[in-house]
Amino acid sequence: MISKVLCTASAIVLASFALSSAAWGATCSNASLSGTYGFLHDGTDSNGAPATAAVSQVRFDATTGTFTGETTASHDGVLATEPLTGTYAVASNCTGTGNPSGGNPFSFVVTSTGFLAVHLFSEGFAVKQGSPTCTNAGVKGSFGFETTGVFLAGVPATAVAFIGELRLTVSPSGEGVISGHVASSEDGTFLTFAEERIVVVDCGKEMLAIQTDADTVVSGTFQR
Repeated sequence: MISKVLCTASAIVLASFALSSAAWGATCSNASLSGTYGFLHDGTDSNGAPATAAVSQVRFDATTGTFTGETTASHDGVLATEPLTGTYAVASNCTGTGNPSGGNPFSFVVTSTGFLAVHLFSEGFAVKQGSPTCTNAGVKGSFGFETTGVFLAGVPATAVAFIGELRLTVSPSGEGVISGHVASSEDGTFLTFAEERIVVVDCGKEMLAIQTDADTVVSGTFQR
């Protein structure tokens, strides 16, 4: 039920952006979506239950109207990393359509920081990557984070939510170290999670992440 409400709300938000763009007389083109973006997107099954959490790094080339990149996704708790290619077109009212190779088209709305997108049983948002320093030292600092999703081990699957503050530091050997405080919910039980797949965006001010443990469909954001 929650997933269906969120999908409906996302559709309303996308429609609002489209109407706002037209009302403001915005003039967009493929050049409005150019460069590298981090893209966080979740999907549901036909019953509205969470089924996929994915994070992508996508590079848009406005001169050719094409995009390339890589997606790491948890499909019903099974992790897979796949290449991403396709074409896209942005209309003057800042709405657009993407056509991934071997996949179904998706619709999107260009925003001031990236874009919002919807697909069959899927929706998400993207933020321009900017010029982050992509090393362990480049992302040092404190981040607030929020993630939601499901743990699929056991019947029925369990909805989970995490919120907290993490500190990213670098050990003398150069290894990235994560520490901090986490509050979580799984039927009142405290939880920890191990490994994540992260894309750094907004010049290193934000990170988009999915959990890569088996039997999990969990995604969220980290903000400096």
